[in-house]
Amino acid sequence: MRLPRFEYYQPGSLAEAVTMLSQVPGARPVAGGTDLLVNMKHRVEQPAALVSLTRVSELAGVRLEDGATVIGGGVTLKHVQHDEGLKARFPALTQAASVVGSYRHQTMGTLAGNLLQNTRCRFFNQSVEWRSVRALCYKAGGDYCHVMKKEGVCFCTYHGDTAAALLVLDAEVRVEGPDGVRQFPLAQLYSGEGKAPLSLGSAEVLTAVIIPDSSATDGDTAGGSTYVKHALRGAIDFPIVGAAVWRNGDATRVAFTGVDRSPLRATVLEEALAGRALTPAVIEEVAPLAPKGVTITRTTVQPGSFKRELMSALFARAAGSLL
Repeated sequence: MRLPRFEYYQPGSLAEAVTMLSQVPGARPVAGGTDLLVNMKHRVEQPAALVSLTRVSELAGVRLEDGATVIGGGVTLKHVQHDEGLKARFPALTQAASVVGSYRHQTMGTLAGNLLQNTRCRFFNQSVEWRSVRALCYKAGGDYCHVMKKEGVCFCTYHGDTAAALLVLDAEVRVEGPDGVRQFPLAQLYSGEGKAPLSLGSAEVLTAVIIPDSSATDGDTAGGSTYVKHALRGAIDFPIVGAAVWRNGDATRVAFTGVDRSPLRATVLEEALAGRALTPAVIEEVAPLAPKGVTITRTTVQPGSFKRELMSALFARAAGSLL
């Protein structure tokens, strides 16, 4: 498949990139392009211009800042995976980065790009020829969601790996746009709407991910963090379901990806675990609560019942590894 025609810009600074995004009609930012370029080939996304962030030095590096670990949005997934400090302090994140796609996806793809990837659906992520045999779905420009059989709604599912890990690490994101810099919890990055899944402005760039020291693995305290996923092909596929668990003493956080229109904290499960020691018996007791409060639709070939069972099983596996 060939890419459609588009204008291409390579700014040398963050300020220049933001200016281009705000002034060039139809411009989109691109770094590794492992999600966007594939969608462009399928003609499900057709921006008029791409603004490359590969030369923007402000998006690079991992550093400590005011009692937190700051990871530049342009840091590659391969860098995240092999950074010794991140592996020791935030293993859930490095584990998630290590199972994203293939080696080439990890080498090209960035942390920000993985967080900002588009939602997916078996009716949307297809070639033009495949989609032409039926009316366009709502996300692709039609009126009707083929999954839910409704007009004016989209139930495309979010499948990024690193988002679940960063949710349990209580991460925040920093973005910069024409109106300046803002920082907010990662969960607020996602709108919960399948057709427009992100809350960023069109000219905003995700510049950094911030993880508080309070979420770091402490060798003197039981617990830590971990991420596990189930995919059809472990070496390349998006997660059918991914689960992240963080534990410190009697405090436990759980998050899932691949099950709803945004990555989600499992609040029902967390409430059931609040103030309780994590033991094999407790894990077995609460694991069936994992799918509660989640809207699972058949956006993949797997039925919702299978995903619900996977949520419970993956939570149990992840939580058990932290005992």
